[in-house]
Amino acid sequence: MKVQKSSILFAFWLVAAGANVFAQAPANVSQVLMWSTLTDKPIDTTRGLISKPLFSVYTTATPVDAGSSAFVPTITNAQNYKVAHSSALSSALSSNIAVALSVIPLSSPTSGVILKKDPVSGAELPASSSLGPIFTQRAETVGKGKVYLGFTHQDYHFTSINGEKLNGLTVLYGGGDASGIRLGSTATATAPATFNMGLDVRLSQDLAFLTFGVTNRFDVSVGLPTVHSAVSARSYNGVVYSGSGDEFKSDGTQCWCINTLTPGVKTLTMPQIGQASLSKSGFGDMLLRFKQEVFENQRASMAVGADVRLPTGDADNYLGIGTTAVKPFFALSLYSKRLANGLIFAPHFDAGWQFSGKSVLGGTLNGAQTNAALQGGATIPVTGAPLVSTKGFVPDVFSWSAGTEVAVGRKNTVVLDMFGNTIGLIHGAQLLRTQNIAAPAPTDLQGAIPMSKGLTDGGRGSYNQYSGSFGYKVKVMGNLVATAQALVRFDNNGLTARVVPLFGLGYSF
Repeated sequence: MKVQKSSILFAFWLVAAGANVFAQAPANVSQVLMWSTLTDKPIDTTRGLISKPLFSVYTTATPVDAGSSAFVPTITNAQNYKVAHSSALSSALSSNIAVALSVIPLSSPTSGVILKKDPVSGAELPASSSLGPIFTQRAETVGKGKVYLGFTHQDYHFTSINGEKLNGLTVLYGGGDASGIRLGSTATATAPATFNMGLDVRLSQDLAFLTFGVTNRFDVSVGLPTVHSAVSARSYNGVVYSGSGDEFKSDGTQCWCINTLTPGVKTLTMPQIGQASLSKSGFGDMLLRFKQEVFENQRASMAVGADVRLPTGDADNYLGIGTTAVKPFFALSLYSKRLANGLIFAPHFDAGWQFSGKSVLGGTLNGAQTNAALQGGATIPVTGAPLVSTKGFVPDVFSWSAGTEVAVGRKNTVVLDMFGNTIGLIHGAQLLRTQNIAAPAPTDLQGAIPMSKGLTDGGRGSYNQYSGSFGYKVKVMGNLVATAQALVRFDNNGLTARVVPLFGLGYSF
């Protein structure tokens, strides 16, 4: 099966210094995932106490031969440990939400009542017989001096990422980091570890937009969304898969000291880790749309244009993507003759390619590298607050849509559409893969723990998303048009909201 791509929540965050270095809640919505990996209870070490540590895997850093007289003193000394290779969990969600925000279909600003006449014959054009598409860009412009006002509301409840349910993710640390423990001349390496996460991710968007006809064939649209984002996360069931004995067996996997959740102490399980939640509301990214109609007759119209997204939304709180994005596009609208039963079919098609700059949502969320002082003067390496995001490119998106309007008289239009997005062809998205764990569960666990698998980093690349929609538009009175539509995802790639409702109103004058 094709590797599913998206920057998923890498694994295992690093132990923090003390309770005083952390605030009581995440600073913004994009920190919720990492914040949920803060344990709720202090963890004991042989030399002191670390309160509110970030979930992490430790390995011995000081070389020691198993069986030597220095072995036990070395592995029970907390300052001889280091944090194993870890990846930030929350980066995945941030990148996926950036993509979701950038590919959310916007209601076509000229999808309403358009009154046009053929410049030669003076006859009314078929464009006025259809109320237009909903998401697909309409080729016709509103006409010189004409104004179109619109409002739409959408709710996204994301329930899975790459086919894995968000309320029951298993995140994998694959192991393989060097340990300071040697079996004779053979160095040992860390075994895998996993933990579970339960997530709830929601976005809602209210979009107000205005279109003005500068000339008969050129119009400009301005859209301003208001976005509400909400994320809650719970981390639990941390398990290190490296046995529980204090002595090595022939396979080299039975010493807890190769992996541990607490430096210097045999800690291979952590049933409860932590939880966090936060929501924010505010203005999103402003949209500017410029469209030029390049061809028109009684049965067809074609236009070219560009969308420009300005970073007016707060990216740290998932209200915007945090960078400017430009999307050149073209649109084609076709019209049939009025059929005997009064129906008019109006096929439509558009395509565009969006390119974005660098943003915190395309980078990685990291903790500050420091040392934690324990009782007695010992120190151990940790990563903790403040959490800082690096910047990276938000993946580019090539998008297309195709469908048809079915005008039933002059007051009713049914709209059927298909949508496709190819994400990360040039500026790749982080990939996700599922990896099986081939290591024994700790023998000190209560109950049988089967071999496990989890989500882990798969590099960068591209992936596709496909959706369909069914919509209905009705002319309520005059030029006031009401819209209702359901957008349905067909695949499981990336962050997925299976069904998204849309409601809207538009008025032309």
